[in-house]
Amino acid sequence: MEHIKQHIEERLWNFIKRSYNSEDYKNAILDSIQFVGDIIRDKSGLDNDGNQLVGSAFGGSSPKIKLNKLKTESEKNVQKGIESILRGIYSAYRNPRSHSNINDTEQDAFEIIIFINHLLKLIDKSKGKFSTELFLKRVFDKDFVQNKKYAELLVKEVPKNKAFETSIEIFRNKETGKIHNLRLVWASLQNELTEEEVNEILKLVSEELRFTDSLNQVIRCIALFSSNWELIDEDARFRAENKLIQIIPEAKKNYHGQTNETGVFASWLKSIVKVSLLRGEIAFKLYESLESCSEDRQRFVIDFFGYQLHELEEDLLFESYKDVFKKELSNGNRLIFDWVSNYYSKDKRKELETEIENFVEARPEDDLPF
Repeated sequence: MEHIKQHIEERLWNFIKRSYNSEDYKNAILDSIQFVGDIIRDKSGLDNDGNQLVGSAFGGSSPKIKLNKLKTESEKNVQKGIESILRGIYSAYRNPRSHSNINDTEQDAFEIIIFINHLLKLIDKSKGKFSTELFLKRVFDKDFVQNKKYAELLVKEVPKNKAFETSIEIFRNKETGKIHNLRLVWASLQNELTEEEVNEILKLVSEELRFTDSLNQVIRCIALFSSNWELIDEDARFRAENKLIQIIPEAKKNYHGQTNETGVFASWLKSIVKVSLLRGEIAFKLYESLESCSEDRQRFVIDFFGYQLHELEEDLLFESYKDVFKKELSNGNRLIFDWVSNYYSKDKRKELETEIENFVEARPEDDLPF
């Protein structure tokens, strides 16, 4: 007899070869049926088994696995026929072997497994209800609607048993899509993951942050995992935070509201500043930028970190934001005056009342009337 390996797909052979080569033909048949069941579960996103799995995957007016377009009566009959055959596989082949002492010959195994291989090919050609590839296309779609509800609707299509795999693929492709779109999708998707699955993904994040030299990768990790930042390994967090802190001196935002690329990267520290391992270093670098007399550097600090300065003040050792503001108000800095007067915390503002009341805007030389 020819060896069955020559007549079936390699992946099916790899699944049954231990039993088959051991001449345990009954279990080789059971293994082949289990393999088909795994394929059906993977393609449909269902978790059940046996006839219940087949009925849920192939039955009904809108089956999760479609063998054809289901437009004509003939196409519908094919769908029903294959559903019935698969039910028969479980009823006639699997169940008796699972509960009775049946001794199958090699000929029995050969014929049954060849038939199962044929069904496997049909299922492979079918259209499943969910595809990770198609889902990612929607996530990275240029017409993605930047809205929490829209992201939740997309994630609702992800089967429970596909949530982890889909999350991994989003992480791997995180530099492809728009960062705010990815945040919306991830925020919804992580609710579908188990604690163990979240921890597995965070291990991948930690490993990447330990070695990456890409600021783009760093900020995208922060964008996706800011709510889990404290669960990332400390050495990885130290390194990632430090990379962004070191570029704060080059972070700028001009009068027209344009932030330079460095500023865009550094601004992501805002998302994790409350749980940062390097709060003191962040506070000091922001202090240096405010003290720099560079309006673009000052505007960056105020626009992105202004509401956090009163908290970060406690992390400064020998410096004080208040002292910088006093000096800048005395120097007629309109940018600082407008912000302190309108947005600085009331308690802190009281300490600057004298400077605010006596403020006189410094006029650039170009504005002198001669």
